[in-house]
Amino acid sequence: MGKVAIKIRVMPNEAGIDMEEFKNNVTKMLPEYAQLVNAEIKPIAFGLKALLLQIIMPDQSPDELIEKIRGVEKVENVEVEDLSLI
Repeated sequence: MGKVAIKIRVMPNEAGIDMEEFKNNVTKMLPEYAQLVNAEIKPIAFGLKALLLQIIMPDQSPDELIEKIRGVEKVENVEVEDLSLI
């Protein structure tokens, strides 16, 4: 089984939250099989910021990963921006 590189955008449920704490809460909930390559905080608009994750994982559906991230406190939305075989 191969591996995939996946880019995920995680949006908080409100502007003005501590994004470093948000990033730590999200990244520590990642499953064992998901190797975090990069986690970046990016401004979106009007004080709202997004957490952009780059993850390498086995070639399988990312649904379980997405659900784990959605379960983190203060997560509003999780969106897969890119998924590619490596």
